[in-house]
Amino acid sequence: MAVTIKKPISKYYYSSQGQKWAVFGAGFFAAGTMTIIMVLLLISGITPRSMGNLVADKLAAVFPPQWQEFFIQLIGPLGKDLLFYGVLVGQVTVGGLLALLFGWLWPRIGDKPTLWRNIFILSTTFWLVLIFIGLPILDAGFIGLNLGSDQIIFLVTSFALFQVYGLAFGYLYLRLVPPKVDSSVVGTSDDDEIEIGSAPSRRRFVIGLSAFFVTALAAGIGVGAFRTKSTEYWGSLGSVVSGSAKLQGEVTPVGTFYNVSKNAFDPSVSVQGWTLEVNGMVNKTLSYDYNTIRQLPVINQAHTLTCISNPVGGQLIGNAEWKGTQLKTILETAGVGAGVKKLVFTCADGYTDSITINTALDPQTVLVWEMNGAPLEPSHGFPIRALIPNIYGMKNAKWIKQITLVDTEYEGFWQKQGWDNPAVIHTESTLTSLNNGAEVRSGERLTLQGFAFAGQRGIKKVEISTDGGQNWLEAQVKDGLGQNSWQLWHLDWTPNGSGKTARLVVRATDKTGALQTNNKAEPFPEGSSGWNTISVKVI
Repeated sequence: MAVTIKKPISKYYYSSQGQKWAVFGAGFFAAGTMTIIMVLLLISGITPRSMGNLVADKLAAVFPPQWQEFFIQLIGPLGKDLLFYGVLVGQVTVGGLLALLFGWLWPRIGDKPTLWRNIFILSTTFWLVLIFIGLPILDAGFIGLNLGSDQIIFLVTSFALFQVYGLAFGYLYLRLVPPKVDSSVVGTSDDDEIEIGSAPSRRRFVIGLSAFFVTALAAGIGVGAFRTKSTEYWGSLGSVVSGSAKLQGEVTPVGTFYNVSKNAFDPSVSVQGWTLEVNGMVNKTLSYDYNTIRQLPVINQAHTLTCISNPVGGQLIGNAEWKGTQLKTILETAGVGAGVKKLVFTCADGYTDSITINTALDPQTVLVWEMNGAPLEPSHGFPIRALIPNIYGMKNAKWIKQITLVDTEYEGFWQKQGWDNPAVIHTESTLTSLNNGAEVRSGERLTLQGFAFAGQRGIKKVEISTDGGQNWLEAQVKDGLGQNSWQLWHLDWTPNGSGKTARLVVRATDKTGALQTNNKAEPFPEGSSGWNTISVKVI
């Protein structure tokens, strides 16, 4: 039950002494409120980058990349998001510690106006510390100069978020830290009423807030967890489709196509205000808006993307039909300067990567705006992304906003963490119609199906062994939909010997005559290698 004490404003005060947990809780939940709004700003596209993104990117550059790769292999694309979620937890914890600092600086506050004034001083001071000290440490430059066109929106939204923290902290402080009556002052007044909540009511309030924030965090992680695609697509990949020249799944549906980026929340870019800038060592700086770039000569091509984190036999690969324009068309218009070595992509989420100028001028290196007959979805790089032959997906930049030509070597986001810079695709081949441990019937014919991919090198043949690699059978391989497209294969097989275990192995040879290596390697740092092998039980 709450008790109302009537006192003049000078007859009571607020004190953090003996209330450390209450003060910490007020700051913790205030930072939680700030964090939720920050995430909503990211999801809505109002701000392309947040403090959480900058901290996560900096930590990713400091921590051994094997850590993140371990979690990606363990739980899929959600593994890369764990660092960002960890930063969010750290952010709300820092909010609690900041509140304790507030209590130490101002252990006794005489009235509410003074309380709010001091909170404003604290929140604004720490925002200034962020801008002048934090951003340079996070590689964003002095007052965010390295953020480019994102600088102003970052400064404005970060200031607003710190004030949200201050407002929420002040409100929660008044709810969780009861005022104390100055016993040296006698008298009552109806001029000001201070409600002192009972301990049970404050406890219920804290429990309610805790439940809300835990639910919000679980929901965010849950959304990421359920991005894992159904295995039904892979089980039917390569089946004959009546009346169609394409096999089942030969073009990967957009909703099934793998998606890996450095972000827990990918940027939502609006075409209003978006431009693609072409600068650096060019004869003429160019700028395209969304409508202008789509007026350039159009190219349609099938192209397979595969992730450098894809393990042997993994599903971080997909093939789609894309529409765009050759990058060389844009570069020839701009004029490539003498001595250029690299082309650098800068993206809306702060991601950067590079390719050699020779690769950039390859006729099959394209900037695309459509995927499978529809505009790119935000998760796949809307409004513009790059498709680059022979190179793992991490260098096929998404949400591109700037192209810069340089005469030096360049290490992008992942290369600074130790991933390979050339990132040339290894030949891979995978059996998709059966899972490891599956049961097959003795004497009953079945069709083994899967895919093989070697980039522009193409696939000459695919071989299957049903006895662990002692003997090999050549599969039928379908031509790809394009020079950079995977090729689907199939082989009819009749297992024999009920009660036995058959060990199935797949290997491919590219059109240069090079056999896929069986030297087993993990994805880090150059991509995985080895022959896809599974065991099935014959019943």
